[in-house]
Amino acid sequence: MKIYQRPQFLRRFKKLSLAEQSELRAEALRLPDVIGKPHLHSSVGFRPFGRYFEFRVGLKMRVLFLIENGDAHLVTLGDHDEIRAYVKNNS
Repeated sequence: MKIYQRPQFLRRFKKLSLAEQSELRAEALRLPDVIGKPHLHSSVGFRPFGRYFEFRVGLKMRVLFLIENGDAHLVTLGDHDEIRAYVKNNS
């Protein structure tokens, strides 16, 4: 599985602190290990969200992504309300 970053994700990622970026990278790199293994999903807060999936980074940050052709495409990031709004406006 490869992990791709879409433009909106990259714009928001660049605004994070270096510590937040590092934490997000670490969680994103765990995706190949947890997808398809429900007992590991809870450790990263991985769950379906409409046609998307999301995972947690810390207590407040969420990353929205799609699985396409077996690869993860990081779409955007934000808090719970921002992710809900994105899904509502882009589904």
